[in-house]
Amino acid sequence: MENKNAVRCAIIGIGAQGRKYALALSRGEAKGLSLSAVCCRSEESANWAREHLGTDVKIVHGENELYGNAGQFDAVIIATPHRPHPAMTIRALKNGKHVLCDKPAGITVSDAAAMNEAAAQAGKVYAMMCNQRACRQNQRLKELLDREEIGSLVRVTQINSRNFRTKSYHESSEWRSSWKGEGGGALINQGYHLLDLWQYLFGLPKSIYAEIPFGKYNSFRVDDEDTLIMRYANGMTGTFILTTGEGTWTERLEIAGTRGRIVLDKNRLTVTRLNLDAAEYAASARRTGREDLMESETVEIFSSQEDAYRIMLNNFAEAVLEGKPLIAPGTDGEKTLELINGAYMSAWLGEKVKLPVDRREYEKLLGDREEQEG
Repeated sequence: MENKNAVRCAIIGIGAQGRKYALALSRGEAKGLSLSAVCCRSEESANWAREHLGTDVKIVHGENELYGNAGQFDAVIIATPHRPHPAMTIRALKNGKHVLCDKPAGITVSDAAAMNEAAAQAGKVYAMMCNQRACRQNQRLKELLDREEIGSLVRVTQINSRNFRTKSYHESSEWRSSWKGEGGGALINQGYHLLDLWQYLFGLPKSIYAEIPFGKYNSFRVDDEDTLIMRYANGMTGTFILTTGEGTWTERLEIAGTRGRIVLDKNRLTVTRLNLDAAEYAASARRTGREDLMESETVEIFSSQEDAYRIMLNNFAEAVLEGKPLIAPGTDGEKTLELINGAYMSAWLGEKVKLPVDRREYEKLLGDREEQEG
C-alpha cells in the first residue's frame, strides 16, 4: 500500500547501484520514500524492473518521458555513470524536484559548482550519496575531532587498498576506467568516498602534490594508484595513499595531534591520549625527550551496524519531509572535486598545485587526456 506521507521518487539509472536503491524503496526499507518510476537506458534494465518492482512502478526509457509525467514524483535519485550527473541534477532541480545524486558531482569542479548554483536557485533538497559519513566509526571519529580530543592536528596519514579491482571489473562497462567515460580512475571512483570523508573531517588543504603512476597495474591511461601530499594553512600535513592493484587489504587512517593519536584500522578505533600537550611540553620542558609524557589508550570495535545506504536514504527523506540537516549536502561535492582535480593536475604538471584549482586549466588538461585515449 502506498504511503501517502512518503516522498515519491523516480530513479534514473537501473544498473547495479540503481537496482539497490529501487529494491530498498520498493520493499519499504527506506522510511519516508516510495518508488514511483524508474528511468532505464536498456530493455534489459526495463525487464529487470518489470520482474522485481511490481506493476505500480512506472517504467520509462528516457528523461523526456520521465518529465512528461512529472506530477507523479517529488524527487529524483540519480544512479547513472559519472558524466551525466550535472545535467541530470540541474534538470531535476529546474523541474522543482529534490535530488539525491550518487557520487561524484560530475567530474570537474565547474560541474559541481553549476549543480550547487541550480540547487540554490531551486530551493530544493540536494544531497550526495556519500554513505561513508553514516558509518558509526566515522561518526565517532568526527565527534572526537570536533571536541579536539587529541589537541591540534599536526599530521594525517591514510592508506587504503580495500577495493581491489581486476581486469574484468575495468572492462565491465565501456565507460569505466577512462578519461572520456569516468573522468579518471581510482581517485574519482573508489577514492571519491575516501576523499569526501577526508574533507568532511579535515577540510581542504591550501596545496596538494600528487605522484600518480597512471596504469601501473593495467593497460589504460587513468590511475589505479595514487599518492597525495597535502599541506594545510595551520601547518598540518596529510598523506593519502590509494591503490586498487594490491591483493592484500589495508584500510588505515592515522591522525596525530598535540594531545595524542587516533588510529582507525578497518573497524578498530584506537585513541592514545597524552597527559600533556606535546607542543607546549617540547617548548618548555627541561627534558631532552618524552620522559614526562604519559600515554593512556582506549579501543572501540565497531561490528555489525545498520546499512549505511539505508541511513542515507532515510536522511534524505527526513530532509525533505521535516527539514532535518543532510548528512552529506550535495554542495560538498565541489570540495571533494577540488581535491581530485587538484591531484590530477599536480600529477600531469609534475608540481605542487594550490587550491582552489584553476578550473579552465584543469578542463584543458583533461581534454588533452581524452583526446589521447583516441
